[in-house]
Amino acid sequence: MNRLKVAGLLIALASAASLPTRAQENSPPDLTGTWRWLPYEDERDRTPGAYPGDYRGLPLNDAARMRADTYDEEVNATSQLLQCRPRSPAYQAKGLDPARIDQVVDPISRQIVALRIGYEKTPGDRMVWLDGRPHPSPYALHSWDGFSTGRFVGDTLEITTTHMKESYARRNGVPASFRATVVEHVSLEEPFLEWTFTVIDPDYLTEPLVRSATYVRAPTLQLPPYPCQPEAYQPGEKYRVPHYLVGDNPYLTESAVKYRMPQEGTRGGAETLYPEWRAKGAALAPPKEQYAYTPVYADASTHVAERADAEPARPPAYDRVETLHVAGNVYLVAGAGGNITISAGGDGVVMVDSGAAAASDRVLAAIRRIADIPRPPEPPDAASLTASPWLASHAPAEPAIRFIINTSGNADHVGGNPAIRKSPLFRVLGYRDPSLSLQVLAHEAVQGRLAESSATEALAPTDTYSSDTYTLYRFFNNQAVQLFHAPNAVTDGDTMVWFRRADVIAAGDIYNSDIYPPIDVGRGGGIDGTIEALNRLIEMSATEFMSQGGTLVVPGHGWIGDAADVGTYRDMLIVVRDRVQNLVGRGMTLAQVRAARPTLDFDPLYGRQRGAAARFVEAVYRSLAEKKKS
Repeated sequence: MNRLKVAGLLIALASAASLPTRAQENSPPDLTGTWRWLPYEDERDRTPGAYPGDYRGLPLNDAARMRADTYDEEVNATSQLLQCRPRSPAYQAKGLDPARIDQVVDPISRQIVALRIGYEKTPGDRMVWLDGRPHPSPYALHSWDGFSTGRFVGDTLEITTTHMKESYARRNGVPASFRATVVEHVSLEEPFLEWTFTVIDPDYLTEPLVRSATYVRAPTLQLPPYPCQPEAYQPGEKYRVPHYLVGDNPYLTESAVKYRMPQEGTRGGAETLYPEWRAKGAALAPPKEQYAYTPVYADASTHVAERADAEPARPPAYDRVETLHVAGNVYLVAGAGGNITISAGGDGVVMVDSGAAAASDRVLAAIRRIADIPRPPEPPDAASLTASPWLASHAPAEPAIRFIINTSGNADHVGGNPAIRKSPLFRVLGYRDPSLSLQVLAHEAVQGRLAESSATEALAPTDTYSSDTYTLYRFFNNQAVQLFHAPNAVTDGDTMVWFRRADVIAAGDIYNSDIYPPIDVGRGGGIDGTIEALNRLIEMSATEFMSQGGTLVVPGHGWIGDAADVGTYRDMLIVVRDRVQNLVGRGMTLAQVRAARPTLDFDPLYGRQRGAAARFVEAVYRSLAEKKKS
């Protein structure tokens, strides 16, 4: 009997040992390892890539069609910023790249904090945070991989990604905007990894785009290095953007001929994805040979600018002023009209622009929050001086705003000048008489134009410079501060400010993340001058790797960018300039150019403010028409 009891006990213990513990039951599946992509029936989408004009299976709108219709793949070779461009999560799962997944484990709690995903052709490892952290501010820097958070729903990993740079949803030019969100579902079915990704793009898709890919374990696979080195392919000539004018792309019917299907079916759109369209498509004859197809863009979902213009005018609100760290001791104050760049340190605060007048109180509160005024070292016997006057006199003081630099004379950049100067925080360096010290610095053209009117005279700078490049007379907060004049850009007095040690450039309205440049032809601005200023801004910038990071750029409006973002913006201006130039050359009036809607495909990105697209088209037209006259 004793032997039977012992045997039973051993069997029970063995059975208990074979059962999963509570921790094991709750643990997620192990996705770590190296994985190889398996191509199936949709291989053409990636290798060698979809034909021009092939938008089958994509619920895109006319803005996306127009971007893709005018796309020339040569741009990937000619643009140094695009030669090494990696794919974003809006396409990466279809990218043929082998992948590696590792766990990031907290050494104390031993909980998985994140998954680190590496692909062969990416600028670094993609982090998928599993610790519940929120997504960043809308003013935060975008990257190729974006910002990803994840959670396990059962045994499926759900990833949500935002803050991606503009990329593509198909390699033939179908765009994926910087406002897109990608939701991925990753499931393990050993030895396969099923990767389903859904692109939600309010700018270019009318419905979510759902696609999938399959990976298989490849335990002996090693990800090779990817030392992509861009080179200039337009030496000795002015930079251009290869693209087709609207209606000039001769290859848009190639897909219909190859697959013997009606041209209407290749144009995509949500309606073509449902069974009801099959009967309609069966009644349409496929083309027998390629022909000159002229697109018509009548999709109501694309009319972003028209809807924005129809909105009633509303006064701006400044109730969401926030601060973000940019790099080094440089910060961004956003939401106060034009963006404000702050250098804060031992010398006090240097401001680039002052925002709108109505936001000044909130701007001053933001400066109090971010100013980094270091406390002097305490004496050796500080413990005995706890209540002494010495400690009181050396306690951290309120931040001292030393001077303001204005990037232009635009109201939402200079409106706060008077209130900031009257604030007790405004304590200039130098002379006992503040009127003799540097207070507000800008290009002399800004002073001249603001001083012309009694309504704007109080906004005018107290000090000016007139040279192409102006370096402040001393280091401030341990770094050189340089000003670069951009003649005939948005106005004739635009300035870019470079904080050299932090490697941050405040671009003013020359570059904006999410609106067209407010070019003012009446104040000396022009489209060609704006493009030249952006070229110079890109030349001043250096990227860390694969057109990402490195020199950071604070735009006049929108989120923090880098050279790749500036390059995308510049290319957009060149494309629109070339379109309008063509229409002007054909003798069209301003009304006719507006009716041609040369910015239709970019309006979802940059034309969401009331009147922005119309003002931009008029400015481009006027600057080119006046150039033609001269």
